[in-house]
Amino acid sequence: MTRKVLLCLIAAAFPSLAAGPWLRLTTPDFELYTSAGEKKGRETILHFEQVRAFFLKASPVKKASEFPVRIVQFGSGKDFAHYSVNEFASAFYTGTPARDYIVMSEAATANTSVAIHEYMHLVVRHSGLRIPLWLNEGWADVYSTLRPMGNEAAIGDLLPGRVADLERNAWMDFKSLTSVARDSPEYNEAARAGIFYAESWALTHMLYFAPEYEANFSKFVMALHQGHSAAEACQIAWNRTAAQVFADLKTYLDRKNIYGRAYAVQLAKAQEEPSISPVDDFDVRLMLADLLAATGRRDEARKEYEKLQKEQPGSASLAMSAGYFAWQNKDAAGALRNMTIAFNAGETDARMCLQLYTLMQDTKMPAAQLIPVLERALKSKPDYPDAQAELGLRKVDVRDFSGAIATLMAIPTVRSQEAASVFCALSLAFTETGDLAEARSHATTCGKWAKTPSEKARVDKLTAFIDARAGDDAAVHIGEKLQAIVGVARSIDCSSNLKRLLVDSGGSLRTFELPSPGAIEMLPKHGGTLQLACGPLKPTQIGVEFAPPRSAMETSAGIVRALDF
Repeated sequence: MTRKVLLCLIAAAFPSLAAGPWLRLTTPDFELYTSAGEKKGRETILHFEQVRAFFLKASPVKKASEFPVRIVQFGSGKDFAHYSVNEFASAFYTGTPARDYIVMSEAATANTSVAIHEYMHLVVRHSGLRIPLWLNEGWADVYSTLRPMGNEAAIGDLLPGRVADLERNAWMDFKSLTSVARDSPEYNEAARAGIFYAESWALTHMLYFAPEYEANFSKFVMALHQGHSAAEACQIAWNRTAAQVFADLKTYLDRKNIYGRAYAVQLAKAQEEPSISPVDDFDVRLMLADLLAATGRRDEARKEYEKLQKEQPGSASLAMSAGYFAWQNKDAAGALRNMTIAFNAGETDARMCLQLYTLMQDTKMPAAQLIPVLERALKSKPDYPDAQAELGLRKVDVRDFSGAIATLMAIPTVRSQEAASVFCALSLAFTETGDLAEARSHATTCGKWAKTPSEKARVDKLTAFIDARAGDDAAVHIGEKLQAIVGVARSIDCSSNLKRLLVDSGGSLRTFELPSPGAIEMLPKHGGTLQLACGPLKPTQIGVEFAPPRSAMETSAGIVRALDF
């Protein structure tokens, strides 16, 4: 088969490939695939970077997506239509466990407002803000007007279509507007038209820009985020009733001066100068197969993955896509198999590594096998809090307490759902490395986050453990390095004021000091039992974790810190 015939067959399977060569442009925050040419690709990715920077500067929550967003920019409307989610859209957002997508038509490239509107929904979702539908839509409309102005970005232009809807349609009252839900007849995401959208835009515009409202807009947003109604949030932010705010809105667009806003937007060099590379046919087809899967066209996606598998069975990126596809189809075994192939082939994608870790953990794989997967995720993305938390907890599991402390303390902000686990793990790790003051501090913090009976019981157990380690017989030292041996427990010598455990290890009898039982971490990992009574012991396979002896004059090997039996 000639190359020309092969390319024709590829173009028939993927209509967009016929539109021209594909390029890939990357910045720290976006990955853009375009068949619209380098110039339009550069303009588009820079525009998205400016919108992102503007949001982070102007929003009450300073966070956007942790991972680069994939933008797919089609050079023709026909090609876009083959992948579009509905007949109305000129751009759309969709998300999968693998990545977030903004998909653009030729029309959206010429007028980026629709694509920016979709991107703002993505940013708000990743910011963690919990806001009602009207504000989500209205805010996205306001930001969709962003215009670059040299080193500044301006927003606030009036939207003629929204103004026209306000002029020719009966308005919703304040309570009805601010109570619209996704299943309400007023909300039609496909068409994005009607009085709900127009009024949402106008109200957001007024609250964001009008001099009497703008100063407390962030306070209003945070009140909504905390669960207050729009009427309550108006009272909290401006000490005004909903009726007063709505009366202002009815006359807002009649003002002689409608305000906008400009911000200095300083982008880093890497954001202003994207990396650009051509994309070969295989990678374009894989990207489009991923897009089919992301938009719910699973049968088509499966066929394309199968074709690509025959061509490059060892592709790490294809194995990763196949893994996500299996996971989305509730095939955990297939997801684990394919992601393992991708990992072993060198795939470094941080999200995939974390998903592979989760799948491995679900099959009860030991912590020692999970740690390299998490370490690769953090090598790829060092500031990945999900992976940091899991790696720190697994390092506690394998008794790497110094490593656990370094990993967990590096998390910038511990999320509420992980706080009890993280701070209790830090408390244990600091206890085992001899820093009892830090251990108590983290146990106290863990107690503040503990909600369930088991979490509260863990805090009590930790506190008692720290108290026992503070006893004179435990002889704890900050920064002590623990050692470990495996052997057979023989006896406990109580002939002096210090109990001593005798262990046969490799034919050599070793002696260890035993502090009070409460200061010893008991680890019955193998389902055994151990009674620390004076005299001969039933021969029991045992692991001993111990600190150095009190002084060089001591005859024991060290002080017992933990027993594994």
